[in-house]
Amino acid sequence: MIRRSQRFRNHLDDNLIHLHKNLFISPSDPQYYEKVIRYIDANSPEAHYKIGQKFQLKGNLKRAIFHYKEVLRTYPSPFYSAANRAIRELDQQQAEHAASMQKAFPEAEKRLLPPFMKTMLIVLFVLNLMLVFLFVGDAPIYKAISKMKVWGVGSDVTYETVDVPFIMYLDPDTKNEDIETALHKQALELAKEMPNSSILIYGIVSQDNVNQGKTMLLTNDELTKSAIVIAQYHPATDRTVRIRFLNSEFEKHQPLSAIGANLVRTALESYRKDYGNAPVHLNALLQDYPNNYLSFIPLEAFTSSNDISTVFNGRGGWVYNFGAADVEQMFYANEAVVGRVPYEPVHIEINKAEHQLKLVSGSYLLWVKDIGLGANGSTPQGDFRVMDRVQKPKGKHAQVYGEAGLGLGAIALHGTFDESSIGTDQSLGCIRLTNPDVQQLFQFVPKGTEVQINSSKWAAIHNEQVKDTLLLIPNKLPSLDQSPKQVFHWLG
Repeated sequence: MIRRSQRFRNHLDDNLIHLHKNLFISPSDPQYYEKVIRYIDANSPEAHYKIGQKFQLKGNLKRAIFHYKEVLRTYPSPFYSAANRAIRELDQQQAEHAASMQKAFPEAEKRLLPPFMKTMLIVLFVLNLMLVFLFVGDAPIYKAISKMKVWGVGSDVTYETVDVPFIMYLDPDTKNEDIETALHKQALELAKEMPNSSILIYGIVSQDNVNQGKTMLLTNDELTKSAIVIAQYHPATDRTVRIRFLNSEFEKHQPLSAIGANLVRTALESYRKDYGNAPVHLNALLQDYPNNYLSFIPLEAFTSSNDISTVFNGRGGWVYNFGAADVEQMFYANEAVVGRVPYEPVHIEINKAEHQLKLVSGSYLLWVKDIGLGANGSTPQGDFRVMDRVQKPKGKHAQVYGEAGLGLGAIALHGTFDESSIGTDQSLGCIRLTNPDVQQLFQFVPKGTEVQINSSKWAAIHNEQVKDTLLLIPNKLPSLDQSPKQVFHWLG
């Protein structure tokens, strides 16, 4: 019904439902539910259920079943159980109808072979089997017979059940124990509606805030391939909700992906401080000294790719949007399963009391290294920033700074060929590491990284070290000149 603008209220207005602008419908309209699906909600459980009843009364069982199944796409709903029962009743009616038709019009049994020929074929088949046992088998026939399993009567019972699969959309930041709690609760709720069915719930990570936390009937089997967890519950035979995490690589790769993202973000933040804005292309971070903010763009751990996209498409690698407001939104994984990774800059913590160095990003610990310090407390305390990243740094004397150095101004973290000085106070103020250790750190310390030098011991709580960090390094590294000709005057 099209209602034009009017000045006075009509008594029929109370019986109309407003659809859009001047379009109204009446619940008494014979096509009311069809119009609800067409104009208001194509997935309306009530509308599909009512239309299914209409087709069932008309005897159009195929169309009725179609609409009842559409009701099952939305869970929970007040019409879910009724639609489920209606489908079972219609299936039973169709089966009974087929059986009655078969009785009414029995097909004449066609005998392909006379009984005598059937008997002969069976005898020949048995004789052939005996010959195989006698001449081909490894053991004599009496031993083979003695090994045959005797099945106890009634000792094994097989229950046939119908699996009803669902999907639950999960927030990527949800902890495993919270996922288990949500799946357990949802399985119990679903079992109340389907006590004789086997409930399957696939947990899928979703970036869509609208879907997160929702449980829906599974209509696309392809979705199960991205599930990270599955819950199974069959109350008729087992009162336990069995939950199993499917993606064993998730916990391994999530920390690596976070470290890779924050490694680049740390370099981007430093670049913004130096130049006032982010670079248009990430290649600006991979330049010769002194603009070697990074040694490489790390591989995204889940996809083993460091390809760069300007928009998220889920194809792996990274997304870089130089116009974003902050570095967290500027650079992130191009993979849905990773979820949101907060910006936690890579930084170095130095403990003078224990002669140790930590490379940390948020709650993730990359490495702990033994170090050497300055004699007579000459290594200063405070917060510093990596200003120079140098391979084979030159000093007043040859090889005085080892194979690599991270300059902090007057002092540096650098390698040494005198490994006996590690763990002692022998330098002139710099922090010494073995050459293998400084080379390992060098690749994961961007220009601009904060270095905190403290005298006190660390707290007793230590983060567990992330494993397989070297998986972030691509096979082919950029060709950079990180060995300038200038002479450095670090304290040494």
